[in-house]
Amino acid sequence: MMITGSGADGMQQHVETIFALATPPGRSAIQVIRVSGPGAARALRRMAGGLPEPRRATLATITDPDGNRLDRGMVMFFPGPNSATGEDLAEFHLHGSPVLGRMVMQALETLPRFRLADPGEFTRRSFLNGRIDLDQAEAIGDMIDADTAEQHRAAMSQLDGRLGTITESWREQLVNLSARLEALIDFADEELPDDLDQAVRQAVDQLIDAMRVAIAQAERNMLNRDGITVAILGRPNAGKSTLLNILAGDDRAIVSPEAGTTRDLVRVSLDIGGLAVHLIDTAGIRATTGMVEKEGIRRAIEAASTAAIVLVLIESTDPDPMLAWQSITAQLNTLDANTDANTDTRPQGQKVIPVISKADACPPGQVFPEWMMLSAQSGQGMDSFDAMLAAALADFTPSGEAAMLTRERHRHAVTTAFDALERARDHSLATSPELMAEEFRHAALALGRITGRVDVEDLLDQIFSAFCIGK
Repeated sequence: MMITGSGADGMQQHVETIFALATPPGRSAIQVIRVSGPGAARALRRMAGGLPEPRRATLATITDPDGNRLDRGMVMFFPGPNSATGEDLAEFHLHGSPVLGRMVMQALETLPRFRLADPGEFTRRSFLNGRIDLDQAEAIGDMIDADTAEQHRAAMSQLDGRLGTITESWREQLVNLSARLEALIDFADEELPDDLDQAVRQAVDQLIDAMRVAIAQAERNMLNRDGITVAILGRPNAGKSTLLNILAGDDRAIVSPEAGTTRDLVRVSLDIGGLAVHLIDTAGIRATTGMVEKEGIRRAIEAASTAAIVLVLIESTDPDPMLAWQSITAQLNTLDANTDANTDTRPQGQKVIPVISKADACPPGQVFPEWMMLSAQSGQGMDSFDAMLAAALADFTPSGEAAMLTRERHRHAVTTAFDALERARDHSLATSPELMAEEFRHAALALGRITGRVDVEDLLDQIFSAFCIGK
């Protein structure tokens, strides 16, 4: 991207005009090509016969720069800075022919200083021109990628500025506290107001408490954004693949009476009650000498270690159901013991739930009063199982207004600010206000990175490269 600097209004001044298809490629009723930059108005004059009234859809004959007719469609013009990107923005609304879209973009490419946009570049310019904060830019990507109602709700909350409003409020409080301390340092010979130390510490305590709640909720928020993983473990032929197929509503996994049929992980993504759920069927857990099956079992245990919910299926006809349960959970615990505490991948509050399968074949007199019983084949107990699974998933979903930190970088920033405030609280206002003020500065800088107010250039390529071309 070529940038000459900022104008008087603080907007980034781009030399190049970018364009891209803003609708999915392929045949459709309409397609939209967006153009942003100093040449947007010129593109409309050259290819649509003139500049339409701002923000009004106008029917026009669309041509290439040589005057060859390409289409009869709608065009729109949004003058900067009051546009989505903060700069002049044009849209061509065309019939949805792929060849037509290519012809129009080829025509745009012939104009001086016009080029195809990089992924996420429209949203990047919107951020650089102050139309949105960095967290809102991320929310646009989350909105596009949302597969469930809960993911959409979280993205909308962030797009509305909820995260930015809260973190900016914290940052402003820290700036105000820093200003008070700077005044204290500048007038060190003056006697401290009686209530100053108490007021500062009370403010710090309130910030720490608020950040602690947000950090505690962060993992749930990220699980909601990325999807909650549910792994199905069990001995061979315990009914794991059958259960996965029932939940998925399709034959995704091979079901066979032959032991060891599932050798690798089978993954299915589902929408359960508006929540994104990644269901994993795994290889049967048993002692084996086969290298392929051993690898399948290793992957099964590894996948279960990162799952929020682990369903351990035990056949009702198993000669010793409790031994089967203890054997499988022991392998999970062994994996934990071999894992570095600093690299533990288990989600907080992971649930390992025993489930008795093939309940319709349960021997007479065999009872499991504390365990869920079901038969995926006959449907026995499935309603209770669905209710149990929904309740377990609910424990990993965000709750209330604390649901705001949706990415690891958000959590890291707030955790950094939290740690700085903890250190600040250890300093004496009377003897070391400089040290306390420095910790406030560190905390404010960390929070500013969430919205992009400070130190963001190193973040931009990583965030915006994941966008589609037309965003």
